[in-house]
Amino acid sequence: MAKTLELMKYTEIKKIYKELESLEIEDKQNVLLSMNCDDSSIFNDFEIEDYRFIKMDEIDTIQQEELISDEYILGCFNAWFLADIIGIDTDVIEAMQKAEAFEAIGKLVISLNKVEELQEAYCSADGYGHHFAHYDHEQHKVGNYYVFKIN
Repeated sequence: MAKTLELMKYTEIKKIYKELESLEIEDKQNVLLSMNCDDSSIFNDFEIEDYRFIKMDEIDTIQQEELISDEYILGCFNAWFLADIIGIDTDVIEAMQKAEAFEAIGKLVISLNKVEELQEAYCSADGYGHHFAHYDHEQHKVGNYYVFKIN
């Protein structure tokens, strides 16, 4: 373990440790090891205890993938928000939502290649916590990760 943690500076480890304490995360050692692991593809997005850790430089891609995988949710955004993103009149979106055609709206967003634009506007308006932190909608920064309470 000591050799693995040598990659991080002691001051950085100390700062992260304090941040983990403030979130009341008990398994600090595994968090530190995961954050410092060389196999970044595995540890871009991981869960320990009731928290989800997502590397800051990967979070937009991860959120876009999650949005694409749920057409229904894509169709549930506010009508004015969707209309602005996909260039369709708000009244049309409202009518589709009233008819519960949420998946059709989601498919439209995907087919028009507007998921990235939607995700960027979503984060700009609400941050990441609303999407990832189902428990309290809060986002925290620990090292180069965003941390979200999920349970």
